[in-house]
Amino acid sequence: MQPLGVDKIFKTNASQPGKILVISDSFHELPEAVALLQDSHHRIGYVHSLKKFRDITLTETPISLAEAEAIVMGRVMTVDEAALALAPKLGVIALHTSGSDNIDVSAATKRGILVTNVKGINAEQCADFAMGLMLSTVRQIVKGDKAIREGKWASETLSSHDVVGATLGMIGLGQIGKAVVKRAFGFDMKILAHTRTPDSVFAERYGVTYTSLEHLLTTSDIICLTASLTPETHHMIGKAQFNLMKKTAFFINIARGELVDETALYNALKNERIAGAGLDVFEEEPLFKSPFFDLENVVLTPHQAGLTYSGKVGAALRAARNALQVLDGEIPKDAINPEAAEQRKIQ
Repeated sequence: MQPLGVDKIFKTNASQPGKILVISDSFHELPEAVALLQDSHHRIGYVHSLKKFRDITLTETPISLAEAEAIVMGRVMTVDEAALALAPKLGVIALHTSGSDNIDVSAATKRGILVTNVKGINAEQCADFAMGLMLSTVRQIVKGDKAIREGKWASETLSSHDVVGATLGMIGLGQIGKAVVKRAFGFDMKILAHTRTPDSVFAERYGVTYTSLEHLLTTSDIICLTASLTPETHHMIGKAQFNLMKKTAFFINIARGELVDETALYNALKNERIAGAGLDVFEEEPLFKSPFFDLENVVLTPHQAGLTYSGKVGAALRAARNALQVLDGEIPKDAINPEAAEQRKIQ
């Protein structure tokens, strides 16, 4: 946390109540987070329904976009330059998610708006879920559940493969990726990794071998995607990459749907170019209709990897504290564009 000094860049008088707009379908269900905001001296407004940013009206909240000095939200909607223009007093967008790809951070910076997230807050929960997807897909657990409900028995899941001792290819090795590796280590898996930030100490401790993406794809039995979404990584896994995988390979994505060309993935699954997939994220969310629904070799979940109750509370509390810090004239350590403070000072 970096004090801004006497200028109090984000409020000329930090002792005066600010106006915080909470845009979330779940925040109001977390009493610990609600209490933190209510106990502050600021005015709070809630928008529970998920819609386009510009469609938020005063019929839902006593605080308008034009008045809001802080917004607490998740990955519920896209906030671009045109949307930011609707909130001229805004000093911070405090995300209670680990990513920030739904925010035009460059546009926010130009307007002197800090953007904070809660990176790493649910790394352990996401790693648990990644292992769950691996086991569900590779060991055919979901297929087995369906079989027994239909009066069938174990012969329906004979295509199950081993997880223990398998070769795991990790694409991305940040906090979530490392947490997955720690769990995979307990399964005696051979672990390959492709990352922009290799950690030699971690690799030695958990037996990780850093390698090229091509070698990882051609060698791994299970491929787990935990990379960050950037313009450079958009559709980083497509037809060419699926064609490199073993026909017996399983693909797991708990990162971002936009990292994958979903048409290429659908074709790879339909044509049995790969054995199966476990997907928690999608290019378009929420997902209510998809050709994936017609495939039996894919397990689908609704972006729930990090959504344990304790994880949601922790993320909401951290986001709320970030918003309050900015209103108190401070730059939170979670700010991903701290240079926005200087831009606002210039303005």
